[in-house]
Amino acid sequence: MGEGIFASVLVLAAGSFTIIGASANAPLISQSLNLSEVGVGAIASVAYLGALVTAPMSGRLTDRSGPAPVILVGLLSLALGSVLAGLSWTAAVFYLGILVAGFGYGAVNPATTVLANPATARRRGLVMSIKQSGVPVGGIVAGAVLPTLGLALGWRWAFALTSAVCLAIGLGIFVRGGYQAQTTKPQGVAHLSHRRMRLPYGLVFGLIIAGIQVSLFAFTAIYLVQARGFSASAAGLGVSTLLLGGLIGRPFWGWLSDLVTRHRLMVLEGIGLLGAAFIVALALVPDELVLATLVLLGVCSVGWNGVYIAVVAESTEPGSVGRSTGTSLALINAGAIAFPVIIGTIVGWSDSWVVGLLVLGGLSLAATLVAVATSERVPDPAAVLPGTDRWDLTEGGRT
Repeated sequence: MGEGIFASVLVLAAGSFTIIGASANAPLISQSLNLSEVGVGAIASVAYLGALVTAPMSGRLTDRSGPAPVILVGLLSLALGSVLAGLSWTAAVFYLGILVAGFGYGAVNPATTVLANPATARRRGLVMSIKQSGVPVGGIVAGAVLPTLGLALGWRWAFALTSAVCLAIGLGIFVRGGYQAQTTKPQGVAHLSHRRMRLPYGLVFGLIIAGIQVSLFAFTAIYLVQARGFSASAAGLGVSTLLLGGLIGRPFWGWLSDLVTRHRLMVLEGIGLLGAAFIVALALVPDELVLATLVLLGVCSVGWNGVYIAVVAESTEPGSVGRSTGTSLALINAGAIAFPVIIGTIVGWSDSWVVGLLVLGGLSLAATLVAVATSERVPDPAAVLPGTDRWDLTEGGRT
């Protein structure tokens, strides 16, 4: 399992290095291809449109053939999309490359979830958060490296690097080989909290928060350049700082939610509320406090994912875990597609980045209200779930 978690983190890091890296170089790409604010937001939206298409298929293929083949195909698609985007001569070809890379990103996400899934519920929040930390890891490296490379050699060379990284990791997995999905899985999940999320309505939380997260990925660099007067390299550092907060937040929130498993949903609500506060703060603080604010914002608005996965799993009725998690992933990708374009449109219409950030803050508050409104008490937390062994709710494992 430890090897599977490490491989999952590495693969997700390669995926986010590619997808987030495109937005980290947004100031340079927008100048070269004459993209508007909406066009910049569409970079992330097109990538997640590709992920929305391939994620359900990836889950079914993983169940049949194990995660390794699906991960390899996903990494190859990420590399191919990077090459196409880097060689593009028009905006249309560039977006086609981003779409192909998005296909690969959608493929690796369900496969790495299967690869890293823990056998016991008491570690679910932390393990899934550690697995998802690959996303900010890749984004941090992208923000630190790719804008500098773009300034020195041109943004097209940045895509050459992301392609090489995906191919190298894919080669390593191919040579190492042997990653197999577990053949036996429990039919249900222990309801470890006094309150759970009422599905499917509670999945709107994931749609909103994912849209906010991807909007921050897409616009942070260009916001810092246009509204704050940062250089392209300093703006890239800002993206890395945001993702550093996410890297800290994911395992922290996962650990905290495992510590208070009976109140895991309350942890998720707190994340949304704090995220709203720090988004608004980013619009208002002086330049000297921007990086500190980005760290705190990343802890919340980038660090939510592992806890959310655990909440959804524990809110699902026995025998429906796969269907619920598949639906949640579809809504997450839908939010990632729609929100950057919506926020880009609002910023372009209002000619104000502050307005865009205030809207994002209001949406984070709305997500929190969704989690509160769709919470419900577990009818009988001591019950034995059909199709499972008896669960020890104190320790979070089977007896």
